[in-house]
Amino acid sequence: MNALMGVLASSMNADMARLGGVAHNMANATTPGYKKVFALPPEVTRGGTVDRRSGVLSRTGDEFHLAIDGDGFFVAGGDGEPMVTRGGAMKLDSRGRLLFAQSGRPVRGEGGDIFLAPGAFTVTAAGEVTQGGVPVARLRLVSTKGRTALDAMGEGLYRMSGVDSAEPAGGHVRQGYLEMSNVNSAREMVELMEATRHFESVQRAVTGLDAVWEKSLKTLGEF
Repeated sequence: MNALMGVLASSMNADMARLGGVAHNMANATTPGYKKVFALPPEVTRGGTVDRRSGVLSRTGDEFHLAIDGDGFFVAGGDGEPMVTRGGAMKLDSRGRLLFAQSGRPVRGEGGDIFLAPGAFTVTAAGEVTQGGVPVARLRLVSTKGRTALDAMGEGLYRMSGVDSAEPAGGHVRQGYLEMSNVNSAREMVELMEATRHFESVQRAVTGLDAVWEKSLKTLGEF
């Protein structure tokens, strides 16, 4: 009986993890650069939890919007370990340092943080940042190919082991574009309903098993 209850409890935990992942995906369905998180229970989430397929590139015309066409992630610096992201909405702080708009972390260039003077700037397909025709920095783009661990950390950021030693990416930068989320809302809704129904069926099984257990104990107590 206890073994069966353990199996049912594990099944309910898996359903809860699945529901949590689906809810997170649906909440970020319109977040630029967001990658679908596979809803897996904690004991099997080590690696392979993020769907790395690219989302659709949407033209915005904003010079502070950058997207990667193909392989690669931007690198976000700041305090603690560097993170990677596909969310290319950016802004400047009061010192002219280029930041990711969503997280506020500095955009990492090949030579460190990127600082811009007031005025327009251009980013080439190779990630070279120029102002007035003069190169001022080059974006650092890293590949995640061959890396199994890519964990969602919120604010469009992902933790990847060995960012500093990662290979350069082969993708191209497109200024004036944003990559949309790769979440398919319709599919997530179907998965939400399936997970909910399965959770409820297991919950009913637990309730029924508990009733049988209680009745058995009562019967034994009568002897």
